[in-house]
Amino acid sequence: MAYGLRCANANNVVGRGSSPTYAEQMDLETEFDMATVVREGNQLSKKKLYGNFAVDIVLFNAQFIGSITGLIIGSIVFSLTAQVTVLPSFMLFGFAVGTLIKTLVMYPDFKQSSRSDIFTLMCDPYASPLRGRPVKLQGELIGRGDAGYKFGSDLKLQDPSGMIYTRYASRFGPIGNFLFGSSKVQNLIGSQVNVVGWFRRGIAPWLDLIHLESNSATVNSYHRFWSLTVAVGAIILGFGLFFVL
Repeated sequence: MAYGLRCANANNVVGRGSSPTYAEQMDLETEFDMATVVREGNQLSKKKLYGNFAVDIVLFNAQFIGSITGLIIGSIVFSLTAQVTVLPSFMLFGFAVGTLIKTLVMYPDFKQSSRSDIFTLMCDPYASPLRGRPVKLQGELIGRGDAGYKFGSDLKLQDPSGMIYTRYASRFGPIGNFLFGSSKVQNLIGSQVNVVGWFRRGIAPWLDLIHLESNSATVNSYHRFWSLTVAVGAIILGFGLFFVL
């Protein structure tokens, strides 16, 4: 207290304490009010937040849950038929069902996607890293997702409100991603584009690309392709074990 009375700044600031910050001395307005952030955070629905978290955990483990469920059902059928192949068959069926459910929830129908902007999407406190939200964005491709990697297939999209990492996925896996990154991305950089994708937010937000259209090119991305292929393959293999062996 004695220091405050002797402080040279104490007489210059009224109602701000004896040791004002540099911002207070310069009469700068608050740009990021943590008190407001905390107050808005306290108003969020905890029930919805925890409910979404529980759904995401179940969704993340959908294949495992499906496989265990299939094993249980297969064990019941095995006790009635004594057919050994029902166990792996029903496990594959359960795995396939879990994969299909996970894929359809992660990548929902995008035909009814709504137009938005990056800032509005990032302000959604209930956004999920798994349950994608189909959206339409309009902006400029300002570079590759991984700066400096000239074969990178991912992109950086910017609109007037912000910037977002945009992930591309080829039907041909890593080879297709490499070919797209090495041959087409450079020509797209700097273009004004209309984009449809699934918005997600984990540690950082990103967009899983579905469709991109510029004045010179159209790009389609296939994030669901391999998940659906694996699910169909598991079903076919399950039927093969059940009926053939």
